[in-house]
Amino acid sequence: MANLKSGTYHVVAQGYENNSTKLRVDIDHNRIEKITAEKEIVPNTLEDAVFTQIPEKIIKDQTLDIDALTGASYSSKGLLNAVGEAVKQAGGNVADYHQRTAAPKTASTTTTVAATANDDYQNWRQAPAKVDKVIDTEFLIIGAGIAGLAAAVQAAQDGVKVTVLEKNAFVAGNGGGVEGIFGINTDMQKAAGIHAEKEDIISREMELGQYRADGSFWVDLVNNSAENIDWLVKQGVQLTHVDRYHDTCMFPTFHWFKGGFASIGYVPYMKARADELGVKFILDTSATSIIRDGERVAGVYADSPDGTLQINAKATLLATGGVGHNAELIAKQGWQTKNLHYCSMPSNTGDGYQMAMSLGAKDMLLESPEFMMNYIQALPHEGVHLYIDPINGFMSLPSGGPVVFVNQDGARFVNENVKKDNLLYQRMAIKSTKVTYEIFSQKIYDQITAGVDGADEVLAKAVETNEGNSLFKADNFADLAKAVDLPVDAVVDTLKQYNRFAANGKDEEFNKDADMLVALDEGPFYIARLDPSNLIGIGGVGSNRKFEVITDDFEKIPGLYVAGMDSTMQYRDVYTITLGGSACAHDVNSGRHAAMNAKAYIASQAVTA
Repeated sequence: MANLKSGTYHVVAQGYENNSTKLRVDIDHNRIEKITAEKEIVPNTLEDAVFTQIPEKIIKDQTLDIDALTGASYSSKGLLNAVGEAVKQAGGNVADYHQRTAAPKTASTTTTVAATANDDYQNWRQAPAKVDKVIDTEFLIIGAGIAGLAAAVQAAQDGVKVTVLEKNAFVAGNGGGVEGIFGINTDMQKAAGIHAEKEDIISREMELGQYRADGSFWVDLVNNSAENIDWLVKQGVQLTHVDRYHDTCMFPTFHWFKGGFASIGYVPYMKARADELGVKFILDTSATSIIRDGERVAGVYADSPDGTLQINAKATLLATGGVGHNAELIAKQGWQTKNLHYCSMPSNTGDGYQMAMSLGAKDMLLESPEFMMNYIQALPHEGVHLYIDPINGFMSLPSGGPVVFVNQDGARFVNENVKKDNLLYQRMAIKSTKVTYEIFSQKIYDQITAGVDGADEVLAKAVETNEGNSLFKADNFADLAKAVDLPVDAVVDTLKQYNRFAANGKDEEFNKDADMLVALDEGPFYIARLDPSNLIGIGGVGSNRKFEVITDDFEKIPGLYVAGMDSTMQYRDVYTITLGGSACAHDVNSGRHAAMNAKAYIASQAVTA
């Protein structure tokens, strides 16, 4: 191993979505002595975990053979590469700091699966052959996202001994990307002169859900929303303002987190509060199976870096974030998974759902909504924040508007501007097609991307590289159809008829608004395949209003609770985003009240014991 030149080296760690962090690496007497991020790192965040845990391991063992933190593979790799660059600058050989012959494989961002025919989750009931450590607690929470943190703080405040199990090496889970929370008649709204009637909100939500949900869940959520937000603020959570979330919501009920994300305004403060209250967090550890004591759920077995754990609990809460990164379960819901892009954390693989199903819980997965949107593979689509991309995001080009959608037969099949009623409607009808293409002209593209710097260059490059054979340019309709092997005559007839509708200002098929009927009368023209982009999975596990997991007969499974994106009883098929932030509000409400009810259950068990 070559001698390293002592000194201070400045390098850059590349992270996810082109984020970067300047690092200072101090080398002395042939050792890496210190690795410091040259920017403020928010405590209790993914960045904090990466820039604390990995440097500690590098320095301790003087190696770059460090496994990426669970849920932070991009950031981990970027840090390791940056330290490797510092080693090079110091005259060292990076290979000397690597001993493994092959790097661990990372998951692809696109997945294709067939729906599973095997719905037996018995492996989630199997005990391991060997247990390395036994932990006893009162309330076990599986998942440290929005709901898990709310439940942990509430239970600890109520004097319950709490243990939180988290699959990732940091808290937040999928909740870090949440932008805000729903509330009605809060202090912030009152200060802004905003008022709405609760019953108007509840009735509209029921109407949009086709009256298929138990409305009592919505009554509870709406009635508790202001008190939940007041409680969060008391815990230190930072909110900035309230509005209609990019004018997509019917009512101004969206309370924005500081910095625009829960990773900044919610997670650090709730984790700090949980620590203050004595909550025990076990990170980088995955639940593998359920423990039962007769009919009662009595904890879980889990895999940790230190071996297999047996965690005994008097009550257990599932708060694992839904099924949003499990293509097999998404396919089970009937969604297409070919070229599926994930905007969720890789850890959201439906563990809570599968554990509950292994115990005979009420299966709500087929009725629960995925937060599914459109994207175009040829356009830039890296990262979990694709949904807010100004060109390829869920409010931009692939979402519809003054474009034309055609199915595998070359026919229109939906009002392309249906997103005006609900952003999530943009993909609902596509669930019924074999494939869907979006057709637009340069004029329409320019209209949609007005104000986006470099938009024309992005489109030109996308056509040239054409990832996934998903975007083509042509001067006429026939060549568009030929490019993607659609029936030429059908496509030409469809577009000619659409142009007649535009000329007359009336959509005689789907009644699209006249201002969205923009004629395709001037080339060049483009045709793009619309693929699925999944932000989160909402639900899957049935529960009662106490957030106790229930069976098909609505009988509770003793000792088992569900909160956050694992629970679903107030949602059906589509997330009615009309109540902006309602999913986050549900996370907090279900987490808090599951904790309250678990405390009462634990107390009742002590009396009967």
